[in-house]
Amino acid sequence: MFPFAMLFVLALIQVGFIYMAKLQLDHATFMAARIGSMNNAKPDVIEAALQRGLSPFYQDSTEASDSLRLGAAYAKSYVDVRLPWGTKVSVLNPSPEAFRDFGVRDPVSRVTYIPNDNLDWRSDALGRSSQLNLRDANLLKIHVLYGYELKVPLMAGILRRVMCGGDSGVDAFGDVPVWQAVYAGGNAARCLYFMNGRIPIESSAIVRMQSRAEQP
Repeated sequence: MFPFAMLFVLALIQVGFIYMAKLQLDHATFMAARIGSMNNAKPDVIEAALQRGLSPFYQDSTEASDSLRLGAAYAKSYVDVRLPWGTKVSVLNPSPEAFRDFGVRDPVSRVTYIPNDNLDWRSDALGRSSQLNLRDANLLKIHVLYGYELKVPLMAGILRRVMCGGDSGVDAFGDVPVWQAVYAGGNAARCLYFMNGRIPIESSAIVRMQSRAEQP
């Protein structure tokens, strides 16, 4: 019974780490959305804010110097989130359809923006493409997919084996090669996370725009 008990304890420890990671990701996503709402919903600004919010994952608590610890964490976060199994940020709203319905071309800055002033006095008519009114078009919604690095190596190996299959190990429940797990109904993009010792965690946030949403 000892191997099963040990496996159960390690699984509980890893689940606790994942839960804490989800809380940190939710906070980072919300803060990224808030900063994006004040900066014209620019994707690069949102990604930079999210990267700062994820830096606690990369801090070395043994480093006594705050500046060195935070600087190193920011550098590690900058590299890690740009890996194929790192972080993917999607701006779900305002959508291209919303810009098509409500976008106004600024002749000076040469950008297309969605007006967000005097919304109480503007029409509530739904846009033909987006099926949103102007108030809803001024909601910034982002979605984040983050590849959290598993801290218990044994759990990383088990998840990789279960989620992506493999061509080695005990054939107790059938042995599924990687190509079959990926191309015969599996998800190749998600399998990439598990194959690199990570688990995909998702988070979303919705805030009202505090500046006008813009796109080139």
